Amino acid sequence: MSTINTSLGRYSLTAKDAGNHIKGSIAINDEGGTQLTCQEFKEHYLDDVVNNVIYPVTGGNRQITQALRDEMIKAGFYQPH
Repeated sequence: MSTINTSLGRYSLTAKDAGNHIKGSIAINDEGGTQLTCQEFKEHYLDDVVNNVIYPVTGGNRQITQALRDEMIKAGFYQPH
């Protein structure tokens, strides 16, 4: 079972593979690390998390989105073909 708990800049991502879906949350923090907002999610695939959750929350920032996707892959999440 894959899990991730990581931060990148102002964004914190926590997720776990719950069998047939990925469940977790993404938060936006202020400069001091205090959580400003948090969005929970439950998606079936890695690309759904990236496209439906991470990309919109980061305001369309492709570099941060790709970096968080890469971290999820390192943690064992994958996109089935």
